[in-house]
Amino acid sequence: MPDHDLPPAIRALDDRAWLDLLLKSLVSRDVAGATFPAFPDAETQRRFVGADGPSTLHEAFAFYALLKDRAASLGRPLQQGSAFLDFGCGWGRFLRFFWKDVGAAALHGCDVWPQAIELCRELGVPGNLDRLYHWGRLPYADASMDVVMSYSVFTHLPEKPHRHWVAEIARVLRPGGLFALTLEPRRFLDFIEALPEGATGWEGDLRRHHASIPRLRAQFDAGEIAFLPSGGEGDFGSAVYGDAAVPLSFIEGQWSEWFTIRDYVDDPARFFQAVLVVQRK
Repeated sequence: MPDHDLPPAIRALDDRAWLDLLLKSLVSRDVAGATFPAFPDAETQRRFVGADGPSTLHEAFAFYALLKDRAASLGRPLQQGSAFLDFGCGWGRFLRFFWKDVGAAALHGCDVWPQAIELCRELGVPGNLDRLYHWGRLPYADASMDVVMSYSVFTHLPEKPHRHWVAEIARVLRPGGLFALTLEPRRFLDFIEALPEGATGWEGDLRRHHASIPRLRAQFDAGEIAFLPSGGEGDFGSAVYGDAAVPLSFIEGQWSEWFTIRDYVDDPARFFQAVLVVQRK
């Protein structure tokens, strides 16, 4: 990561001005007297998040702004020293955003894909970076985090790893701490059903599940995770990875031991996926 943290003048910026600096860092790493992390090439960005360049930062900013607002209103304002974890950090898109708020020393990112952690280190992404292992423990102490986020991760987990990792996230969150994440809502199944024959790429992979949509929709409506296996191998085999639509009723029933639901936003005009914010009991 950069060998210094952000200057006080940058840490004092409002969030829109901070977004402007991050956008400038797409062109040059040296911005406003600070050294910013580099970006992966456009193809790598798209492979992780489906977009590249300014659009991927604008998309991330909407989630960043919502999380900051909810954290402040729920008594967990993000400030220098707040322990923050990005679970499934990818190439470090969100770690860049929260760098301003909590500082590099309190910023944590982890991923089960070792190449993601290696890439973050090569790019100079700020924060403490850790490799995860399927069915392993998060490498953090009990009740050590103030806020955990997970963007487009639980959208890919079948039920067994879903349950495993939410229990781990609950373990490392302090009482009153927040967990903000995205989930695929019911409309995701409608999206797949509407895909045309001949769809390619990610949409083509989803289109092959077209005939299963009535069964998956019934599972979703019954409060179960509707999981579409990816057919991948290795770290992304179908036992641990695919596409998953998760009903809010599943969260209400299965997470209530640890969490209270504070917000659920299912608005395609704002987010492609639904956004859930829960608070540790």
